[in-house]
Amino acid sequence: MSELPGITPGSNEGNLDKMIKHQEKMFALSIKSEMAKSQHDVNMSISRKMGEAGQKA
Repeated sequence: MSELPGITPGSNEGNLDKMIKHQEKMFALSIKSEMAKSQHDVNMSISRKMGEAGQKA
């Protein structure tokens, strides 16, 4: 990587890269969390319907 005048290693550019990577990681985690919550909601709905069907039987 070529050195730009006034930018030293570990400066704002490096920090920005770290921040972007951190944001990407947090975004991926939030997506996983939403998917897990959605799957949980589906599973609870199925369980509720099975329970209701069992009570009617």
